Amino acid sequence: MERLVGHIRQGRTIGRIRCMALLLTLAIVGLATVSHGAPMVSASLDARRFSVDQSATLTITINDADGTIGELPRVDGLDFRQRGRSSQHQIINGSLSSSVATFFLVQALRPGTFTIPPIAVTVDGKQLLTEAITFEVTSAAAGVPSLPNPQGGGTAPPSRSGAQAVGEKEQMAFLQISPVKEESYTGEVLPVEIKAYFRRGLRATLNTQPRLNGDGFVLSESKQEPVQTEEMVDNVPYSVLTWPGTLSGIKEGSHNVSVAIEATLLLPDNRRRGASRGDDPFFGNDLFADFFNQQRVQEKKIQIVSKEMTLQVLPLPAEGKPADFGGAIGKFELQVKAQPTDVGPGDPITLTMTVAGAGNFDRVEAPVLSQPEGWKSYPPSAKFTPGVSLGQGSKVFEQAIIARSGYKTSIPPLAFSFFDPEARQYQTLHSDPILLRMSKTEGSGKSENKSGDGQGRPEGAGVGKAKPQKSKGDQPGPPANAASPWGPLHPQMGSFQKGLIPLVNRTGFQVVILVLLLLLVVVILLKIRARRLAGNPVLCRQREMARLLELRLREIRKIQEQGNSRDFLAICRRTLQEQLGLLWQTGSAAITLADLRQRLVPESELIALFATAESGAYVGHLLSSQEMAEYVGKLEHALRQLR
Repeated sequence: MERLVGHIRQGRTIGRIRCMALLLTLAIVGLATVSHGAPMVSASLDARRFSVDQSATLTITINDADGTIGELPRVDGLDFRQRGRSSQHQIINGSLSSSVATFFLVQALRPGTFTIPPIAVTVDGKQLLTEAITFEVTSAAAGVPSLPNPQGGGTAPPSRSGAQAVGEKEQMAFLQISPVKEESYTGEVLPVEIKAYFRRGLRATLNTQPRLNGDGFVLSESKQEPVQTEEMVDNVPYSVLTWPGTLSGIKEGSHNVSVAIEATLLLPDNRRRGASRGDDPFFGNDLFADFFNQQRVQEKKIQIVSKEMTLQVLPLPAEGKPADFGGAIGKFELQVKAQPTDVGPGDPITLTMTVAGAGNFDRVEAPVLSQPEGWKSYPPSAKFTPGVSLGQGSKVFEQAIIARSGYKTSIPPLAFSFFDPEARQYQTLHSDPILLRMSKTEGSGKSENKSGDGQGRPEGAGVGKAKPQKSKGDQPGPPANAASPWGPLHPQMGSFQKGLIPLVNRTGFQVVILVLLLLLVVVILLKIRARRLAGNPVLCRQREMARLLELRLREIRKIQEQGNSRDFLAICRRTLQEQLGLLWQTGSAAITLADLRQRLVPESELIALFATAESGAYVGHLLSSQEMAEYVGKLEHALRQLR
């Protein structure tokens, strides 16, 4: 009976499992056979009103189908650039839906009211049309412009804290400095990172390097070019320039500190030159407009300031301060080597002392002997090698030491003291003693030769110590070890010389005199040439410009072959700055597009070349191989005409 009941229960369980599997299969088949809705296409613009120095995002969406967007209609005064696409799939109440969105950046070349006509989209062999979109473009604002929010209409909201935007609500550009310790000691090095954010697509020129506002700290920057990257801030793309640097407190007390930088925004001018659009693929592109002489720009100078920080500078404690402390603050390690270690009394020994770590290496001094008695030391030489980050590195000292007297079996430990800001106390590093093998030279001193005469000579060997000896005839003779005052006797006759030839009549002497005269003439000519060049600075400048131009052109062509557009535009910009700096006799790094527009005629090709290089270098747009080749030709032709 129990066996029968067990079979019945087992049969019921199997039946339930089969029923659930059947229901699951029917559900999957039902979902797979759900019909999609009718395909639909739509177009939307994130802002229906914006200024000429801004841009808007056009979104074309295809629902429940795969389609192909045809060529966008040409609208006079508008420029379209594709920015990417995204897809989305979802199931709602058993219905499967999908959508594919394609994004285009819309840039207006002049103010006015514009209409984007219906856009043709091919879906499953059928052509569908989007609705027309009408919007208004206003003139550039008198102050700093704002861009539309790419996530919706209106302007972008304020970004992250810690940055002061240009403008009241819009984050067109802002400056940010990495957090630093609120408290530091006088002379302590604080690594910082300064970032300048510019809205992607915004054309800007840097007029200054980051500078520090405040008198209690000193800002040091890396001499390298800023690193160029892209970041998303509140879902808004930014082009970012990053400078590494260090802050050092120089005055005790509380100080308000901020970082500022000056830049010039390059905004499209309302006036357009009389050039037809035609089939030029670069017409309307703000990056290449100046290069191809299609569009003028207007400049707006701005100043970007970071959020103000309050930092406290503490004095170094007097308690526990070592006597050999020289002002080093940070974390360091010490390594000491000696060469040679097999020496005799009075032989010099070279100490190589390496101090490595992170801190203010300008205050790092050479380690000192913990037991200097019996040693003579000479002033050390120093060589600093920077590390990967600012404030890091190693400093190598070389110093010669000599044992003053007696024999030394080892070099005593060397000591180096510094202040550790994290532990808030002084630290002293000691090296290990270095063993020496000092040999005992013959007659090294009184202590090693007690039977001598006090001058290192054994008894009976020095003058006045040797006893005179008598000959057989009791005639006094010279000492046994005394040197003879007479020269040695030669039993054979040497060769005879018929006559003496004066030195001036010898051929070798005449050749030497002739060579010296020729060298004197060459030196005089070089002096005359050097004075001529010094008296003609124009000729010197022209030769230096030609030499530097050939060098830069070789570098430009090498980067062009590699196809690196970012590095290509950066070195082209530096080449233009160097050539104009030599021509104008000013610092090349300080030359900006504003200087070119002020010093050169408006039709100068150099202005367009510089604007293209600067826009590409900071904004990050790329050039094709053909465009780079054309750019190099124009650049070389324009620079060779500079004199």
